[in-house]
Amino acid sequence: MVTGCGASPPSPPSSQPEPAPTVSSSSPVPVPSPELSGVVGDRPIPMRLSIPAIALDEGLVGLGIADSGEMEVPTDYDDVGWFTGGGRPGGIGSPTVFAGHVDSTTGPAVFDRLSDLNPGDIVTVGDEAGGRADYRIERIGDHGKADFPTASVFGAVPGDEIRLITCSGDFDATVGSYERNLVVYGVRQ
Repeated sequence: MVTGCGASPPSPPSSQPEPAPTVSSSSPVPVPSPELSGVVGDRPIPMRLSIPAIALDEGLVGLGIADSGEMEVPTDYDDVGWFTGGGRPGGIGSPTVFAGHVDSTTGPAVFDRLSDLNPGDIVTVGDEAGGRADYRIERIGDHGKADFPTASVFGAVPGDEIRLITCSGDFDATVGSYERNLVVYGVRQ
C-alpha cells in the first residue's frame, strides 16, 4: 500500500516473502531512511533515478513497509524512494518500485512532472556498482486509492520492470491526501 503521496530500516532477510504493500490515504509515522549500501543478493542496490524527459536526476532513499502494512513514502518531499522489499534492476520476478511526492505545502515536489511522461520515454536507474539500466515506459495508469492495482504494481513480473508511483487527482484536505495515484510502468530496454 502506498500512503499519503516515512521510511524505516528494512527488516532482516527471511525465507518468507514480504507481503505486498497496500495503498491508503493515511501516512505512516515518518522515521529515518536507511542508508543504502552493499549488494542485495546478486544485484547491486539502485542509487540514482534519471528521467531526461522531465529533467529529473535524483539519488534514492530506501523505503520499507510500515507497521500498518503500507509502503512507506519519502519523508523529504524532494527525495525519490526505492521500495527495498521489491526488485532491483536486472532482476526478474518482482518489479523495482520507486515512489515520490507530487507536491508539498510549499510547492512542487520531486515527482511533480511525472504526469508529463509518455509511453516510449526512458527512465535510467544507476546502481552502486556503477551500472545503469534503461527502461522504456510502456503505460501510465491513474487509479483511485480504493482501486489501487496492488498486484500489477508489486506482483510478479516475467521480466525486468519498474514502477514509479506518486499521488494525483484532487487533494482531500479532510484526510490529508490526494484521491488518486499515478503509476508509471516501464520495461528494460
